[in-house]
Amino acid sequence: TLGSPSGAITDGLGFMYNGTMSRFDPRPGRAGSLAPGKRRASSAAPTIVFKDDRPVIVMGAPGGSYIAPSMAQGLMNLIDFEMSMPEAVAAPRIVAVSNTIDVSNRIPRYVTEEIEGKGYEVKRSWQSYAFAALHGIQIEAGVCRGGADPQRDGMAMAVPA
Repeated sequence: TLGSPSGAITDGLGFMYNGTMSRFDPRPGRAGSLAPGKRRASSAAPTIVFKDDRPVIVMGAPGGSYIAPSMAQGLMNLIDFEMSMPEAVAAPRIVAVSNTIDVSNRIPRYVTEEIEGKGYEVKRSWQSYAFAALHGIQIEAGVCRGGADPQRDGMAMAVPA
């Protein structure tokens, strides 16, 4: 996620700058300190999948550190499990970005019990749809089919050219 808008707009450019300077450490001399030429780490992962030099999947998501594992699961849902785009972006997810494994509350309890039985700490989200909000378009035979994660207010719709 790029962070909240800063409110700053450069005349003639047509976009608002993000407000992520606050993510730097204000104390000098540290790895995350603000300094000339430094950029903050980003989890952004806009993705285009090509087949025979043609785009077939376009996908992205807001969601900070949950973006990469959610994008990977969305792409696996499409490619490996042959889900449609709406199914792929709405499927429940499991992410492990810390020592705790976070799971969507739609993951069956027997799955989380099995994970816990192997010694892992599991945290079940209170949200039905959690961990980044995947949005994507699948292009097949010239037809675009979109999908938007139901947890947010995004949507997929055709826009006439």
